[in-house]
Order: sequence, then structure tokens, then C-alpha cells
Amino acid sequence: MSTSIRLSDEAKSRLDIFKREGESYDDVIFRLTSTDKWSGFGIASGDPEESREGMDEIRDGLRGRMDQHVEEMDQ
Repeated sequence: MSTSIRLSDEAKSRLDIFKREGESYDDVIFRLTSTDKWSGFGIASGDPEESREGMDEIRDGLRGRMDQHVEEMDQ
């Protein structure tokens, strides 16, 4: 069984920042809401490779959002 929920564009954009390649939005939400408050964030992982990937994802997401805001301001 599944349920549909509506999200604002802003909420979806925030989820997109944390979405990893191959993950569904279900996966992202489960990862970010697990009982281990750090499990969803590769940057806080004990695994150096996962930490590096987490930082890359956050940086890429922030850059994309900044580019989008700059484009909107130019219009």
C-alpha cells in the first residue's frame, strides 16, 4: 500500500539535496528519519569514502540551488 503526499517545490528541492544516485524519495526519507540522527549524513560517517560522497552531494546541491536563485534574479 502507498500514500501520495504533496510537497512544495521548496520541500522537494530540500529532499533533492540529500537524494543519492539510485535512491527513491522513500529511501531518502527513511535514511534521514532513522533513529540514528547521523545515519543519513555521509559527512558524519565513520567511513571516509561515504563522508567524501556526502560532502560532494551537499556541495553540488547547494551550488545547484544558488545557480537557480541567480538565474531567477536575472529574469
